Amino acid sequence: MIVLEHIMKKIAVLKEQIGRFLHHPYLLQHISAHVIDEDRILLSLSMLESADLSFDEIDGYVVPMMLVQIALDTHDEVTNSLPQQQDRELKTRQLTVLAGDLYSGLYYDYLAKKNNLEMIHVFAQAIKEINEHKIRLYQKDITRIEALFHSVAVIESSLIYKIGEHISLPSWSKFAYYFLLLKRIAREKERLIKHGTSVLFDQMASIVFPKNKGIAKEQKHYLSHICNRYIEHCKEELLNMKLECNELLQTRLSELISNFSVIVKKTVEEG
Repeated sequence: MIVLEHIMKKIAVLKEQIGRFLHHPYLLQHISAHVIDEDRILLSLSMLESADLSFDEIDGYVVPMMLVQIALDTHDEVTNSLPQQQDRELKTRQLTVLAGDLYSGLYYDYLAKKNNLEMIHVFAQAIKEINEHKIRLYQKDITRIEALFHSVAVIESSLIYKIGEHISLPSWSKFAYYFLLLKRIAREKERLIKHGTSVLFDQMASIVFPKNKGIAKEQKHYLSHICNRYIEHCKEELLNMKLECNELLQTRLSELISNFSVIVKKTVEEG
């Protein structure tokens, strides 16, 4: 219990520090406040603590990493301009772009003030990799299912993955790769159930059924079957890894895996 409370307290402190960087009264009047992903903090914190780093050293990795992630997520929220777009909607879009630029600048400023040019280079490599795979994903340049899931995993995990490489903890990089891919698949399946479509399933359909404009009911089930194979692969990789995970990370992994049983059941019911 003491260890669990220790981890939760550190996550709360890191989350508060990140929140202070994100707080901008004018922006918050016009765009939604960002939800800080505690799983990413938990993953990076668990990895860095396993390297016996001090909390100040951990802070120096986690805070800028989360600022970069939030900057990337913010830019993803920007929708294409529409001819009939209202002035207020256009202003929100413009401010969202500026917010993403601001958060990106904050991570650079944070590391520059600490004279940590090495991590600026590490994160720059991760950002380049993420953007390359996003272009492939959204322009539908991917022709193989395996490459599609790899691109999604890179988009989700590259920042933490690169930190793991930098501090010579490849097993933790691999863990983050599969954990965050599993989490993204969960979101995509939930979107499919709720809205009938998702970025991942649309791209899967364009690869498996390239001549079809829409996805028929039977085809949707087939795509779900393919997706379920990757879910099982991620679960096997994660459960077979011999990492000493703290109690909170073990709990989150169990919750994530259990959640898929509910999602699969919903898929069958909706089918």
